[in-house]
Amino acid sequence: MKQHSQIRAVIHLSSTAVYTAVGYFDDHHKKTKIMAIGIANTDAFFGGQIINRQHLLSAIHRSVRDAMDMAGLELFDVGLSFANAGMKSFNAVEDAYVMGDGTHHASGQLISNEDIRVTLERAKFALVGKQQSALQLCVQFVSLDGKQLVEDAIGMRANQISIGYHMMGIPTSYYEQMSDLLRSNNLEMYPSLFDGVVSAEYVLTDEEKERGVCFIDIGAGTTSVCLYNKGILLHSQCIDIGGQLVDMDIASELRISLLEAETLKKQHGSAYAQNRPKGEFITLKKRSGGELTVNVYELASIIEARYQELFTRIFQEVIDAGLIDFMEAGVVLAGGATQMNDLPTLIKHTFNVPVRAMTINKQIEVCAKHLSDDNIKLLRNHLKDAKLHSVIGALMYQFSERYRQDERHLYGETQATGFFGRFLQQLQYWFDKLRAML
Repeated sequence: MKQHSQIRAVIHLSSTAVYTAVGYFDDHHKKTKIMAIGIANTDAFFGGQIINRQHLLSAIHRSVRDAMDMAGLELFDVGLSFANAGMKSFNAVEDAYVMGDGTHHASGQLISNEDIRVTLERAKFALVGKQQSALQLCVQFVSLDGKQLVEDAIGMRANQISIGYHMMGIPTSYYEQMSDLLRSNNLEMYPSLFDGVVSAEYVLTDEEKERGVCFIDIGAGTTSVCLYNKGILLHSQCIDIGGQLVDMDIASELRISLLEAETLKKQHGSAYAQNRPKGEFITLKKRSGGELTVNVYELASIIEARYQELFTRIFQEVIDAGLIDFMEAGVVLAGGATQMNDLPTLIKHTFNVPVRAMTINKQIEVCAKHLSDDNIKLLRNHLKDAKLHSVIGALMYQFSERYRQDERHLYGETQATGFFGRFLQQLQYWFDKLRAML
């Protein structure tokens, strides 16, 4: 059984729900097969912060239990995907001498996975002094003796290697809180994943990543950003602005409730005020009684101001990183708050870049074997729901060639990985179960 055919399980924490997905990669058809989805609605985790730990623990338990019941298996190690505005990311290069057999060879030492692993562990350990833990590390390239750039150096020869990587770090105390959440549900966090990276795996095409693209996922409480070029992650950030801030702006300006503001935004809002006539008015029936007359141009102006702030902040970070010319494919949008009317128009007119919205990924299918007809129908409906792009993307990401290479570098050749984790005694049983499905 190949590594990439193993079953994996992931949990994604959003501001509105806890999602769990179980699946595997079908080598023959080159598709991700979904065995189970569990969803528990909750507001206990908002904007990347734990609002109510007990409620969140309960939601995780429900979501995981529903997924386990559907798939008919127990979960032990799960990937955890989330976003947190305290995340700091950077690109760096770590240099190291190849260990080899300790003697100098003109042709260089044979590079082993241990050379890569030790070098990357040293890079991760450097965060400790900053009271940070590595949320995720993505290898960008390996340089051999400062001359030759390669994607995978194992088995090649050099005396010195330089590894370029993109590191995403979060406060260690926060990282431990997230680990404790899973341990309290008898789960181990493996691996930890940034929401932006896994969502991009679901939404972006290989061509877009190659040409250069800025992926922007706006949720209720945070916005995740990832910029790719030549298939490599060059920039990531998480911003503490989401769709709910737009609702709060409307509610504050018009002196209405958040629920009324959200309804008004969805039914009559626009992110580009110039597309709305200044003389048009609508009447809002207030929940507390009475009516409110609203000018649609003024409503759009409130909405536009917040989106302008958000995208100006995003693009300024890209400019400061020197990457503004590395996004030939433009911007790709995902997340509920990007469904705002005229948002692509605002971005095109203000920042002069092409824009497209996410679509449902067609490389995802239901694994229908061993499932009831009701569960098959339920899963197929789930796959049509754009809200699941992050949790399904987390599965897809772990089946990607780039992640498998990073995982091998970080954890070595001999360590069991993925769903099976450290529970080796269960390995043969799950192999047999997967073979029956393929």
